[in-house]
Amino acid sequence: MSKLFIALIALVALLVWQLPVTPASAALKCTRLVKGPGGEKAVNTCGSCRIVMIQRKRPGADAPINRTLTLAAKTTTGLSFRGPGHSRILSDTPCRQPAPNKAPANPQEAAKRCILMQRTVNGGVSGLALANTCDECRTAVVDRIDANGSRRSQNVVIGGKSVIPLTAKGAVQAGILSEKACK
Repeated sequence: MSKLFIALIALVALLVWQLPVTPASAALKCTRLVKGPGGEKAVNTCGSCRIVMIQRKRPGADAPINRTLTLAAKTTTGLSFRGPGHSRILSDTPCRQPAPNKAPANPQEAAKRCILMQRTVNGGVSGLALANTCDECRTAVVDRIDANGSRRSQNVVIGGKSVIPLTAKGAVQAGILSEKACK
């Protein structure tokens, strides 16, 4: 019985030794590509905003197509790639890196989230509105992405307990990067 036990331990050790080593960064990625009947989608499984660079290679094409997307926390976004080809994620980083050794002046204020993005009847980016659920004035940084993957940020001021429409300005996707109290 001891020879059988030693052989079993040796077999397990051999199997563990042959397992592929996965980089630690691979386990930390938040975004996954999912294929479906309507095309490919990027799924952000983390509870934070992510900036994702996706590359699409088509058969017979000389160069791949690269797109950079900003994905809000726990969202699914349809990709504009159509036809045959293979997509892959080149990078997956948080939208905003915390500043080193810089503590917020008021920790309660830093964690406060008042502004929400709401979908209106129209749909699309032109069918979005920003709602301030707090009593005081707030400033939000809104990030817009056009069909080419170009990004443009805008500061938007919203009074307390109010809703304002979010205009498309040529964008196909939009998200809130940050917010703070008005000065």
